[in-house]
Amino acid sequence: MTDKKIILISIVIPVYNSEKTISKIVDKLVAELEQKYNLEIILVNDCSKDRSEEVCIAIYKKYRKIVRFFSLSKNVGEHNTVMAGLNKARGDYAVIMDDDFQNPVSEAVRLIETAVKNDFDVIYTFCEKSQRPLFRRLGSWFANKTAEIILKKPAGLYLSSFKIINRFTIDKIKKYNLPFTYIDGLILQTTGNIGKIRVQEHKRSTGKSGYSLKKLFALWLNMVFNSSARPLLISRKKRQQFTIRKAYEAIPPQE
Repeated sequence: MTDKKIILISIVIPVYNSEKTISKIVDKLVAELEQKYNLEIILVNDCSKDRSEEVCIAIYKKYRKIVRFFSLSKNVGEHNTVMAGLNKARGDYAVIMDDDFQNPVSEAVRLIETAVKNDFDVIYTFCEKSQRPLFRRLGSWFANKTAEIILKKPAGLYLSSFKIINRFTIDKIKKYNLPFTYIDGLILQTTGNIGKIRVQEHKRSTGKSGYSLKKLFALWLNMVFNSSARPLLISRKKRQQFTIRKAYEAIPPQE
C-alpha cells in the first residue's frame, strides 16, 4: 500500500471577505490531514474588503510549515484567484475549495481519499440538494448547460468549484497565461478522464456570497472567450489578470 505521507496534497482556497471563517477551516484541515498526508494549504486573498489579509497572515505564522499565503494586487475574481494558487501549488494533487465552510472539511478528506485510490485526472463533486441561493443555483445550471454546448461537457457532469485535480492536470492548466481564465474550460480541454462523487454541502456559516448576477455573467463570458479561438487571437497581447502583491511562505521552492 502506498505510504500516504509521501503524497503531497495542496489545498487551494481563494479567499474573499472570509475573516470569520478562514481560520476555522485551516485549523480543521490541518487537524484532519496533517497526520495522513504531506500537506500544504495555499491561501490566495482576492483583495478582500475585511480583515482577511491580516487573519491569513496570522494563520501563516501559526502554521509556517504548512500554510502559504499570497495576496493579489487587485480583485480578479474566483477563477483567476484559483489560477494564482495553482501556479504556486507543488502537490501531487490539488483540492480547490471555498472559504466559507459550504464545503465540509470531512468531504475534502473523502475527496482526497477517492483521488488517491483511483486514477482520475480530475474528480468533481455534486450534491443532491444545494444550499446556495436560488440565483447561484440558476447561474450554475445555465453555465453547465452552456458548457455542454461550447465545451462538449458530458451531460451528467456538474462543474462544481469543489474538486481535486492531479499533477498532470495542474501542469497543463498552468501553461495557460491569457485573459478570460475559466478553470473548468481548461480542465475539459485537457482531459476526459474525469470522475465525480456525491458530497454534502452546508449552508454558508456567516456573511453572504461574493457572487452577484454581474459576476455570474462575467463567469459565463469567461467560459465563452476561453473556448473561442477568435477572442484569444484578438487578446493575444494580454496576459493573466492577477499579480501577487505579497507572499508569505516558509517552505523553500522545490524545482
